Amino acid sequence: MKRDAVAYLNTRKKGDFAAQKGDVEDFCKYRFQIVEIFHDHRANATPPEKRKGFSEMLEYCAANNCPDIVIYDLAGLARDPDAGLAALKTMNEHYTVYCVNNDFFGFRDDQEQRRAAIGNFITYMEEYRESGRKTAPPVSKKTKKDDGRPIGRPKALNEGQVEALLTVRQSGTSISQICRMFDVSRSTVSKILADYPELKGEWKGARQEPEE
Repeated sequence: MKRDAVAYLNTRKKGDFAAQKGDVEDFCKYRFQIVEIFHDHRANATPPEKRKGFSEMLEYCAANNCPDIVIYDLAGLARDPDAGLAALKTMNEHYTVYCVNNDFFGFRDDQEQRRAAIGNFITYMEEYRESGRKTAPPVSKKTKKDDGRPIGRPKALNEGQVEALLTVRQSGTSISQICRMFDVSRSTVSKILADYPELKGEWKGARQEPEE
C-alpha cells in the first residue's frame, strides 16, 4: 500500500519544474502517493528555512501528520552546503527524507533505519566541518595587507570540506552536483580529484570528439 508523501522541488531554470516533477512521479510510482508538491524557484542563495515553499511544506507536514518527504537531490536543497545540511537535519528530526537522485542512504522500506542512516551522515559531515575549522592554519602577519586583508587568493575549500567532497563523490554524486553543493568551479573539483583517479569519472556535458 502506498504511503502519503509530499514533494519539495527547488528549481533554477525554466522547465526544471516539469522535468523534476516527472522524475518524482516515476520515483514514487510504487511506493508513495504524492499529496502535495511544494516549490521554490531561483532561491538557491536563500537558506531553505527562509523560503516560502520550504516553510509551507514543513507546516503542511506538521498539520497533516505526513511523515515522508521526497526531494529531487541533496545538492538542490541549497547552494551553501552548510545550509543544505541544516535543512536536511531539520527534516530528519521529524520526517523521513527520500532523494530521487543519488540516494545513497539506503533503507527505503525501513523509515527508522533510514532516518538513523541520514542522522549518521549529518553527524559525519558536521564533524568534518568542525575539524576543518579547527585545523585551518592562521593567517600569518606577513600575508596580510595594511588593511588586514590576506594577500593572495584563499583556498576554495578547507581540509574538512575537501574530505566531505570526497565522501559524497564516493557515494556516487555527480561532479556537476558537487560543484553546486560546495559552490566551487569544475577546475577546483578536478584539482581535488587529481590524486583520486578512480573518482574522476567524466564531466557531464563534456564535449565529444568527432569519430574519425
